[in-house]
Amino acid sequence: MVHPRALGANPAVTAARLAVRLAWRNLGRNRRRSLITGAAIAFALFFAVILRSLQLGVYNHMVATVVGSMSGYVQVSDTAYWPSQNLDYALYEDPAWLEELRADGDVASAYPRLQGFSLVTLGEKSGVAQWIGISPEEAEAPLWRARLASGSWNAAPGSVWLGKRLAQQLHAAVGDTVVAMGQGFQGSMAGASWVVAGTLNMGNPELEKRSAVVGLADAQEFAGAYGMWSYVQVTPRRTELNHDPTTDLGAQHPLSGAQFLGWQTRMPELIQAIQADSSGGRVILFILYVVIGFGLLGTMIMLANERRREFAMQLAMGMRRGLLAGIVFVEVLILSLTGAAVGAALGRVAVLILDRFPLRLQGDVAAAMEQQGWEPILPPSLDGSITVTHAGIIVVIALLAAAWPLRTVFKTSPIQR
Repeated sequence: MVHPRALGANPAVTAARLAVRLAWRNLGRNRRRSLITGAAIAFALFFAVILRSLQLGVYNHMVATVVGSMSGYVQVSDTAYWPSQNLDYALYEDPAWLEELRADGDVASAYPRLQGFSLVTLGEKSGVAQWIGISPEEAEAPLWRARLASGSWNAAPGSVWLGKRLAQQLHAAVGDTVVAMGQGFQGSMAGASWVVAGTLNMGNPELEKRSAVVGLADAQEFAGAYGMWSYVQVTPRRTELNHDPTTDLGAQHPLSGAQFLGWQTRMPELIQAIQADSSGGRVILFILYVVIGFGLLGTMIMLANERRREFAMQLAMGMRRGLLAGIVFVEVLILSLTGAAVGAALGRVAVLILDRFPLRLQGDVAAAMEQQGWEPILPPSLDGSITVTHAGIIVVIALLAAAWPLRTVFKTSPIQR
């Protein structure tokens, strides 16, 4: 027999190949034990992915509902506009600056708006509404198109789209005429009659009770703020909770007398609530990982005890302890990677299903969420990094649990009494 060194083979590579071959055969020799260990890893990752995806998905839902749809991730407004949001602190239009901002590769969209408050009346019914003047470009955006509950966006000037709950409160239907009255720019009287062109699903019960959307030109005429914007709503391409592009955008696209404010600055109570709840979620995940870790450790202890005699026999036949430990480590590595792959696939499929058919809360919990302004659903986050991160954590826990059978290899005596 020719020695591997004579053939120029690397002994380390040869030993590694032998360890992989023997580890694979050992896994197939006891399929039940292998399936139990792999299933434990797969289901651990499956539940971890679903739990974290739902938690982060609820946060994204909250932010997208309140921030993304109405106030915007970033607002460009007069330095005195916040926090009063007074119509008198509106900006003068600057179309050239707006086009330059829209051309930025980090900006997904930028739309000017004019907004204020007024009393909306239909017959004997009335309600206080926040009217929002949006540009024709924004009205064509998929976000607003998807929110149309009834009616059409193809309407003549002088039209209004009411939040569906406000429309129910006023008993308004498409084609009815509502009267709006309030205070306009610099104390002027604002009044107009608008034709209801449709109703909107805002995704937030509170917004649906007080939203009235009109064209930007109609809003400027109603408030007497010709050529004015309350603010420009900017949506960056990255909308992660911890991403705030205001500093970069403000430096690259300065506007005289204006400031760039992110939603984290304008709504500190929302980010604080998310951070507090996220901390609780991390504690739950830590507890889950502790349970998972002890479960995997128990599985590894069972594996080591069942194979103690096998280890002694292999050592007595001359197998080196290092090679035997390598075989056991490769077995655990294959099991952990396979289990993680299966768990990641199952978790991803479950997340996609939950995204298509989100969980909807019922009863008192749903009522409590609606009172706080959130639609009572639990949509998951589709962020792929969640799966990758937790798969890595599960694999590391499994490899740490493998320390027990490795310890058994080095502690086992080849002589059994």
